[in-house]
Amino acid sequence: MLYIFDEVDSIEDGFLESVVALLSEERCAKMMRLRTPLKKKASAIAYLLLRLALSDVYGIEEVVEFDYIEKGKPVLRNYPHIHFNLSHSNSAVACVVSDVPVGVDVQHIAPISDKVARRVLTGDEYGKFKESRIPDEYFCEIWTTKESFLKKTGQGISVDLRDLSADSLVEKTIYRGRDYICCATGSNAKIKHVGRGDIERSY
Repeated sequence: MLYIFDEVDSIEDGFLESVVALLSEERCAKMMRLRTPLKKKASAIAYLLLRLALSDVYGIEEVVEFDYIEKGKPVLRNYPHIHFNLSHSNSAVACVVSDVPVGVDVQHIAPISDKVARRVLTGDEYGKFKESRIPDEYFCEIWTTKESFLKKTGQGISVDLRDLSADSLVEKTIYRGRDYICCATGSNAKIKHVGRGDIERSY
């Protein structure tokens, strides 16, 4: 199941004080290391989406703790059979949960230089990028697909992305927001677009 919330910029600054009790100590520390209020709120909301997903799908209500496996991929300490992944970018946040390994990435659509495109895209993808009427959106879709796959496997950006074809990744779910793209890989996930009311009810 893929949960998406894209109204972080509408959440008041006092939100953080309201949700601290719902976050694990580790998550609070990670949130506070972020520099801007928007990023701190997005980090907190990512955890709230995970709590919402665990409650909806698995009936889990408690504050969950994380362990970390090879290359820093987080897993649920008391529920190793449940797989999850989190991502946030600007005002959009995503969480995916599944019974199989999954990854998710959300990215704001932004202008992309030819130099960056050449470092990320396969030869075929680069050709499509150059031919596209909306190349920045095309690149964003390819990037989120590859990044979510690498988060699923736990590799991170440790491989040459030019050797990884996004078209070869068939188990994926792509969501296009107003100014962002989100992709989850590892399963064909159902999408739940979460509103502000859902976030407010979670705390």
